[in-house]
Amino acid sequence: MTSPRPRAVVLGSLSLFVVLFVVLALELSASASTSAGKTKATAQRPAPAETRIATPEPEVEEPATEYVEPEPEYVEPEPEEIPPVVTSSS
Repeated sequence: MTSPRPRAVVLGSLSLFVVLFVVLALELSASASTSAGKTKATAQRPAPAETRIATPEPEVEEPATEYVEPEPEYVEPEPEEIPPVVTSSS
């Protein structure tokens, strides 16, 4: 088997770097946009006390965790007593 050509290795490495960089940039921009919306909502100035309306703040719902019932421990069944077989002899 021949070794890969140096030019192909360089091009492959550069293209992999570019793809990973683009994916990372998209992930960071997506997370920045969602966190910016959260901080923007909390950064608003409260209304003056005279015009403030008492509204309860919406509670943040945590994702519901699915309840998994614990598996019962294996209990070996007790052997049942077998009644003796009665045969009649004549």
